[in-house]
Amino acid sequence: MLGLFVSHGSPTILTENVPWKDLMRKIGEDVRKEIKPDTIVVVSPHFISWSGKHLVETQEKLECIQDYYGFPDELYKFCYSAENDVELAQRIINLGRESGVEIEGDTSWGLDHGAWIPLSFVFPGIKVVTVSITEGTPEEHYKLGEIISRASEGRKVILLGTGSPTHRLDLFSLNVKPKQSKFDQILMDLIAKRKFKEILELPRTKEWVEAQPEGLLNPLYVTLGFSNPESAEILGYDLPWGGVSMLAVKFK
Repeated sequence: MLGLFVSHGSPTILTENVPWKDLMRKIGEDVRKEIKPDTIVVVSPHFISWSGKHLVETQEKLECIQDYYGFPDELYKFCYSAENDVELAQRIINLGRESGVEIEGDTSWGLDHGAWIPLSFVFPGIKVVTVSITEGTPEEHYKLGEIISRASEGRKVILLGTGSPTHRLDLFSLNVKPKQSKFDQILMDLIAKRKFKEILELPRTKEWVEAQPEGLLNPLYVTLGFSNPESAEILGYDLPWGGVSMLAVKFK
């Protein structure tokens, strides 16, 4: 299975002329040449279930959620919704329950900016399923990815995880000069060396604590479980602001 981890960045990316938008478009074009996906399963760091149960949206349409505040008015003119792959969503729920995972259907969410911004650039016009993260362990989220992969057998499905590996918004607010974190160096080194299982050990390191990964890096763990990768390719890396990093990786 092919999995992508692509940082979504700030909502300001919608109006800024930045290379990351071109990168996202190119990733989508290249993947569609390789695989013409029927559905994208998206895992955003902003769709969090605090109950400990993973949520899978089951309504027919996943509506855009502009879950950002205090930005210029022009950013609220942008929105992207998508048709839900209800059949796959239900398969994920059923298989998750059979596998002992705390998971249930939900109709209260949609596509937050961590989902709809990258989807609008990478995979516009394709059906979507959205699954929440929890505060659970990397192993829990890796298993969730495996379940999504099994539920997707016989289908052309791609999993898209999003978020920033380093997400120190306190440093951004202090106008600290962009600098690669030690955590990012370690993470990309493990990816390059295909030491994927060791990525699950990162929350036990001081570098992880210092980096404060967005969504606890759980969308990446779901991506790893889904793809069970033999190879990985780092497609892009950027430091747009102090304390924030952007990473794009293809796992296969």
